[in-house]
Formats: sequence, structure tokens, C-alpha cells
Amino acid sequence: MGSLWSKWSVYEYMRQMYMRTGMVPEWQELRYEFPEMRWSEIREGIEDFERFLGIGGGQRAQ
Repeated sequence: MGSLWSKWSVYEYMRQMYMRTGMVPEWQELRYEFPEMRWSEIREGIEDFERFLGIGGGQRAQ
């Protein structure tokens, strides 16, 4: 059976925390919240969240 968590779980967790607190969760918090996930999958969720905020690539939707 596969994991219940995916990169989208990380993305959604980060989005919810950002909306509630105005702060982006740090990687230590993500490792604590998703202890059984591979780091590469957590990183993908982080990258998607950064794109959502416009942090990663400097590109924004027109």
C-alpha cells in the first residue's frame, strides 16, 4: 500500500500555514509533519508552493 501523503499534501500544508500565520513553514517542520515521506517528494511540494508564491522562478502569470 502506498503512502497517504504526496507532494500535494506538503503543498497544501504549506499553503494553509501561510494563510493562517503569514509565515512559510521551514523544512524541519515539514520533516516533522511528514516523517515517512521521502525528502525528494517533500522538496517537490516545497517547489510547487514556491511557484505559487512566485518565489522560485521569478515568473508570474500575466
